[in-house]
Amino acid sequence: MKFSDYLKERWLTYVFIAACSLFAVVVYRLDRSFDITPSNAAYIVIGLSILLIAFVSADYVILDIRTRKFKNYCEINASSEEPEEFSYPLDKEYLRCIRNISMEYENYKSEVGTKSSEDLEFITKWVHDIKVPISAMKLILESNDSLLPRDIFEKMEIEISKIQQKTQTIFYNIKSNTFYDDYKIGKAGTKKMVSDALKDYSSFFSYKKINISIEGKDYNVLTDEKWSGYIISQIISNAVKYTPVNGNISIRTSRINNKTVISVKNSGKGIHPKDAGQIFNKGYTSSTERSGMNATGYGMYLSKKLCEMLGHELAVKTEYGKYARFDLTFIENKSIHNVTKM
Repeated sequence: MKFSDYLKERWLTYVFIAACSLFAVVVYRLDRSFDITPSNAAYIVIGLSILLIAFVSADYVILDIRTRKFKNYCEINASSEEPEEFSYPLDKEYLRCIRNISMEYENYKSEVGTKSSEDLEFITKWVHDIKVPISAMKLILESNDSLLPRDIFEKMEIEISKIQQKTQTIFYNIKSNTFYDDYKIGKAGTKKMVSDALKDYSSFFSYKKINISIEGKDYNVLTDEKWSGYIISQIISNAVKYTPVNGNISIRTSRINNKTVISVKNSGKGIHPKDAGQIFNKGYTSSTERSGMNATGYGMYLSKKLCEMLGHELAVKTEYGKYARFDLTFIENKSIHNVTKM
């Protein structure tokens, strides 16, 4: 405890002492019958001053000890034991109040945790259950292809694909909270991960007449194929969303030293300079030049989060008005070798 804090705590006591001292001086000055020699008065003043200094010192030390003991108790076992080791009644009352508040807080956390677990279990089950009707809708739509006008068929297929992608994002977000209980590091081929990710967007390429080119060799990288596949899928989804009709998307895989990079580049407006530094922020949606009504600002945030967990890198390069490029980098000598379950 600072001495200034001590004075703030004990100011009333010292105001009272000062008032008593002033009263004694006034009485001494006004009462002529009060027989005391100046030397005796000086002795009394000096003696009282010494006693006051001793009192202030002792009181400050005791209060500082009490404060430290109070803080230590609150940090270690405020919710577990009765404060019987405190001798001052006021300290006991304070600590009993804190103990009751701490116990109520622990009970509240337990209730919230239980409720959150129940809600998470419900959402997880819903995500699994909704996959069945989504797949059924796609099959029904495909089986009735000839009965629907082409433009209606295309619009319905796009909207079903969007539902499927949004559902997938919910699922991976839930799973990311238990990432270290659900990953498997091994060798995965870049060609297979890219091919699997492209399957979900074949109809989009067709409808928007997007020209796609794939370059580079097939490299084996150390990663979790499922999680990295989702990251690549989100990057491609972002590219498709912002590529204009008759635009171009190129996917290039390269290796330099210990780094393997999957680059997805799309033509179009690119990313506005004021958005480039925030593209991976949670919930951030770009400015009007690049955003749409369906943007949630979550897909790229989750991709970046997963990359950091896996020890990979995800970066964006862009030239506004021309292109945007996302680079997913696998670094073999980085934390990917040291990822351990928690």
